[in-house]
Amino acid sequence: MLHFAEILGRVDHQGLATLLGNSLFQGHLNTENSKNFTVRNGVEQELCGVLGGSENNWDRESHPVQRKLMFGERGIEIPSRQPTVHSSEDTITDDGMTEVPEAVIDDVDDEELDEDVSRVKVETDRAFFNHMLLVRPAAVPINPAHAMDKDDLPLNNGTFVNKNISDRRELLFGDKLHKYLKSQGKKSLIELMKEAVEESGTDGALSDVWNDVTSLLHRKTVTGRDDVTTTANLLEDACKYLQSVFSEHMQTVVERNLEVAERGGIPGTRGLVNAFLKVGTEEPFQPEDDSIDGMPTWQVTYHCVRAGDMHAAAETLNRLKSFPQCATLVASLNHISKHKKLDAELKKKLKVEWRHNVGHTKDKYKRALYAALLGGLESAALADTLENWIWFKLYPLHVDPQLTPLLFQEVQKAVSIDYGEQYFMSNGKTDFQYYFTALWLSGQFERAIYLLHECGQRVDSVHVAVLAHKLGYLRMSQKSTDEMLVVDQSDATKCYLNLARLIVSYTKNFELIDVPRSLDYWFLLKGITTPTGSDVFEMAVSRSVYLTSQSDAILGKLTPDGRREKGLIDEYLDDPSEVICRVATDTELTGEWDQAVGLYLLAGKATNAAKLLASEISETLRADNKEKIAELVHVAEQFKSVQRGCQASEYATLSLLVDLAVLFDHCRNDEAETAYGISSQLRLIPTEPDQVTVIVNEFHMVPQKIREVLPDTCLHLMKCLVDHCIRQSTTQSNRGANSANTSMFSSSNRYVKQEGIFVFQQ
Repeated sequence: MLHFAEILGRVDHQGLATLLGNSLFQGHLNTENSKNFTVRNGVEQELCGVLGGSENNWDRESHPVQRKLMFGERGIEIPSRQPTVHSSEDTITDDGMTEVPEAVIDDVDDEELDEDVSRVKVETDRAFFNHMLLVRPAAVPINPAHAMDKDDLPLNNGTFVNKNISDRRELLFGDKLHKYLKSQGKKSLIELMKEAVEESGTDGALSDVWNDVTSLLHRKTVTGRDDVTTTANLLEDACKYLQSVFSEHMQTVVERNLEVAERGGIPGTRGLVNAFLKVGTEEPFQPEDDSIDGMPTWQVTYHCVRAGDMHAAAETLNRLKSFPQCATLVASLNHISKHKKLDAELKKKLKVEWRHNVGHTKDKYKRALYAALLGGLESAALADTLENWIWFKLYPLHVDPQLTPLLFQEVQKAVSIDYGEQYFMSNGKTDFQYYFTALWLSGQFERAIYLLHECGQRVDSVHVAVLAHKLGYLRMSQKSTDEMLVVDQSDATKCYLNLARLIVSYTKNFELIDVPRSLDYWFLLKGITTPTGSDVFEMAVSRSVYLTSQSDAILGKLTPDGRREKGLIDEYLDDPSEVICRVATDTELTGEWDQAVGLYLLAGKATNAAKLLASEISETLRADNKEKIAELVHVAEQFKSVQRGCQASEYATLSLLVDLAVLFDHCRNDEAETAYGISSQLRLIPTEPDQVTVIVNEFHMVPQKIREVLPDTCLHLMKCLVDHCIRQSTTQSNRGANSANTSMFSSSNRYVKQEGIFVFQQ
């Protein structure tokens, strides 16, 4: 670094002709202004040449490269940075036309490139809710959400009342989910959903839907969804539910016809069956074999089995032991009443017996019992309702001693593919409940949930999906960008539900007016990732802070002494620091540095906050933005007073940059002596010849952010000092050669005016 005496000496010794011939001044000085040349403008221009060179070198290293970021089908594609070599043959086409070679990108700043890529990822994640998840039109029109008012913010106890919400049923289900999440899963989600159904006055088809749902979803899966044990449990629960529905049906018929039924006070299934059969609601048929209490034995037995009471059925079977043509059927029913499963050997014998009796057995109830145990037989006479039809499909699998997933898939295929929507919903979407029941009881939960959504039942589809997900019965799509329902290409009966798409489409119309409720649903998506690899829940929180600007309410806030007050996020996580840090990083990338600093402190990441402040101060000092520098210094001082756990190196870098900002301010105010004193204490720029070697040797220890501003520091400091010297020399000239000089430079730098210019005098 040149000393001021050397620079001024160069101006004196080079002379006017030399300076004018210097290439640094070509194009800037003409003959007219050369006549008005002074020491001041000569020194300034020489300084610009000397110090501007280092600044230009720095600019060439950090100059941003124009990059084209393209959103392809597979994500973000960035052009290769490898230079392309073009030979002469490459530039000449077959037509003789010359092709312009592609531009070669070099000197790419890796740090800037990474920052640009990160910024693109943030914008992609924020657009993820709108573009990726809502790329298909929703089944129900979605009203645009309105901004959240201050009056809508949560109270201290965490409750939230939004005056804009009118759907009471929607709020009831949301409140039950909130209670479940707040208890951290200790409360039963099944019971809470039942309460919501009851309190919301759900009736009709939706009431039947929830009866179907809770009949199967009342316990967590012990094994995997497609495991044989899970399949067996689903079959057992489905059969029990269908049997209880049949019992309720008989009870209803009897209560409506008490005089005819003559049940009296006879308890149990036998009494109910006898009373039901007395009503005589069925068409006449040809009974076979014996009778009991005046009723055909096979008819009574079937109704007991259909109602799920095998012990009651065993009582009637005692009358049939004397009929050898049906001995295996009787033995099989007795075995099931004791062991719940059909013996493998008995099943083989039962098949033989059925083949022997199929031609001459006319009793439809006897045939129905064979069908119930063997399956796949003609039972159309009694499969007159949806519930009966499904029961005849599922019960043979339930009692099968060698149940395999393939058998269950055959039933699922019959429901969803062979018959499907066209059969069950022939009258339109108003008949969705019948198809839902068939899908649900056959274990096709994903298709059933999707059916609810497509038929406009948003609230129910979402909460049924949440319940299935929490209990482990929901197959989730691998990618959050998949369609809402993904059918397995190798097995058409197996489907996967995109829960992220379903929940986001549900929360879209209240995400801005009811942030706490939105967070409840978004928390269910924790662990699911976006195409960029971000956690959907973390990204949703970041996006919510970005859209609503309610950072304090959502993430909490810092007290004056540096402690953190809890926010909505604390209801879901014991330690939300990682989520808050994610929000801070996204906020930093979008340029909101002041908010990002506070969020880093809120997350306990003081080192990240120091790095961000250091980067902003370094960049602002080089841009010479006086107002922003003052703001940054103020924030940095506040940070230093409340920070905890910041790394010593980053803290020292930030402190040094603050000192440089103060130095810049003194230079702008022409306070040369103060600026010189600060510079001497910082020991970044040598002020004495013997300091040069030491400072140069220590230069590798200077942090990168400090190195970036050194050229600007030199320029500001030298301009300030030279201006000060010129003012002092002018004052001395006016006062006379013998006037006292109190300047710190007066003892060594004296100027006299000769022929209109200042000449340095030894």
